[in-house]
Parts: sequence; structure tokens; C-alpha cells
Amino acid sequence: DALNNMLLPHWKEFAAALQQFTPAINMLPDECESSFRFHNVQLNHDAMLLIKEALIGIPFQKFLFTSNDNGDGVPAGMSVDAILGIVESNKRLRKLEIGRNRIGRDHIERLCSAVYTHPALVELEVFNCFEPGFGDTMLTSLLTSDDLKLEKLVMFSNNITSAVSTVLADFLASNPRLKELDLEEDNLNDSD
Repeated sequence: DALNNMLLPHWKEFAAALQQFTPAINMLPDECESSFRFHNVQLNHDAMLLIKEALIGIPFQKFLFTSNDNGDGVPAGMSVDAILGIVESNKRLRKLEIGRNRIGRDHIERLCSAVYTHPALVELEVFNCFEPGFGDTMLTSLLTSDDLKLEKLVMFSNNITSAVSTVLADFLASNPRLKELDLEEDNLNDSD
């Protein structure tokens, strides 16, 4: 805790700088996008809240929150609640990546709702985030909604099983909007 207290003033400075930052979205060439990546960053709760509040409403087009789990399922960076608060506040967000950050059953409904209702989100990458059974729940929830607008869905290494094969087949037969689906390193059989 002493180390966290020593670093907190620096996180406050970083948060203050973020709050003053405005991405030059209209100035970027078409093939470029404004993005914010938080990879393998260790934060205590106070620092995480500072960064979350600083990112609320900043119109990045891509957020990446990866490796925020120290391996035992305990968040060490941005919590899922914080990530969802940021996503819900950003109407320009087109791409969201969450990796190696445990998403529990209680967050699946809120994450799916954010995906359905977001006006611009077209790419979702969620990898290595679910305990057995929860990946199936998340994928089924996404694929059985009429509100899904995604063009790209990546859910590799999420313990997804063949229990979703019928839902997956029905979805693929009826959804021309989705252009890319990646379920690599999940627990699907070759016959699925």
C-alpha cells in the first residue's frame, strides 16, 4: 500500500492530462483512429477510479484494456465496471478490446447491453476473460439478440464449448452484417 500511495500523485497528474486531452478525430486520415491502450498496468482502486473518471467522455475510437488480471482472477488494473462506464460514455467508440480481465456472470448482461445500444461500436474483442460456462453465456447472449450490430467479433480462449453450436449456426445463417468471427482456442469440436 505504501508503493500505491507513492504513485498516486503521478496517477493524478496523468488523469489531469487525460481530462485536458482532445483527440483530433476530424484531423486524422481515414485509415487512422484515435485509441487508448491500457496494457498490463497495475492500479489500486483509487488510481483506477481517477483514470476511469478522466476517460469518461473522451471520444477515442478504440479502447484496449488487456492483461489487467494478475493471474488469479483478481483485477489489478481497470475493473470491468470501470471499463463499461467508459464505454457507455463514449459515443464515438468503434472498437473495444478486453483481454485477460475476468468477466463474471454479473457483468455479461451489462456488457451485452452496452454492445447492443452503443451507436458506433462495430468491433468487439474479448479474449481469455471467462471461466467455463460464462463464455457460452456471453456468446449466446450476443448472438441471440436482434440488436447486434457488430461487424467483427473475437472471443478466443474463452472456454466456449460445443453447447453453442446450434445458436452459432443459426446466427451465421441469418446475420450478413458480421464479417469476421474468431473463436480460436476455444473448446469447440471439429464437427461443430
